[in-house]
Amino acid sequence: MARHAVPGTWKNGMIEIGPKIFAYVQSSGIDPHGDTGVANAGLIVGHEGATAVDALMVPSMTRRLVAAIKKTTRKPIGKLINTHHHLDHTGGNRFFREATIISTDKAREALAPGFPPLPLLQRFMPRFAKEFPLMKLTLPTVTFRDHLVIHDGDRELQLWHPGTAAHTVGDAAVFLPKERILFAGVIAFHYVTPLAFQGHVGHWIKAADRLLAFEADVIVPGHGPIGTKKDLKLMRDYLAMVRREAKKRFDAGMPAEDAARDIKLGWYASWSDAERIFPNVMRCYQEFKNEMHLPPDLPRMLEGMEALRGRTTDHTCL
Repeated sequence: MARHAVPGTWKNGMIEIGPKIFAYVQSSGIDPHGDTGVANAGLIVGHEGATAVDALMVPSMTRRLVAAIKKTTRKPIGKLINTHHHLDHTGGNRFFREATIISTDKAREALAPGFPPLPLLQRFMPRFAKEFPLMKLTLPTVTFRDHLVIHDGDRELQLWHPGTAAHTVGDAAVFLPKERILFAGVIAFHYVTPLAFQGHVGHWIKAADRLLAFEADVIVPGHGPIGTKKDLKLMRDYLAMVRREAKKRFDAGMPAEDAARDIKLGWYASWSDAERIFPNVMRCYQEFKNEMHLPPDLPRMLEGMEALRGRTTDHTCL
């Protein structure tokens, strides 16, 4: 495996990446607490109003995002695009009261039952435990199946769903063809270990391949620093490596826990949250067994990740 330099830090905050187009990056580097729940957002300022891409998670996060937006433009947010249903991208929807919220139909369907149980969230992301009870669900009001194009003057926003599950069942990317900018949502993780606990690794690889065919010079990932196709391909290659190595161990009859410990991550071990190898292997095993219709075993995934981090499992939390 070729070695690449993993950035120790990267720019964060509201960053202009094109004419009146901004990425809002929360993390500034490898976080000792891990990057779970720390997502990116976007802002596209148009003629009549502005469009936001994702709403982040707990109230403190979204309030900082809204404040940064107000410093950037006086135009109101008329549209908010949710790139998928996970709460680290939709938890702040309620702070965009005047916006039309847009997502894939599958993302809205997945979000409709509500956020995951509070004890599970507080165990999975303990650093945000105090704010989880403050969150309130707000659903998208406009949905699309495969493609949706938003026209704003001479600017075009192409919303695209890969057609199958990737990171989740309802992922969406936002492409600005004239500006050659791609908000890839969670189909892209840059220098942060991708997490497929509700995803399909095989289909995710294909979705990444399709995004790599877009004529994009700038890619804003759902997690990690702003990058290019080179960075997206590194994540794609991680997924391909995990799936390939998991298949070898699955065919050999090795349990998923043992497979996750046995797979050598090489350079990818330096990415944050490397313990996500376990849920990724578990989902590969479900794929190989043709059991993707079954829900993921979240308690087992949490226990496995905690074991890989060397943490003591607290069985009373679930």
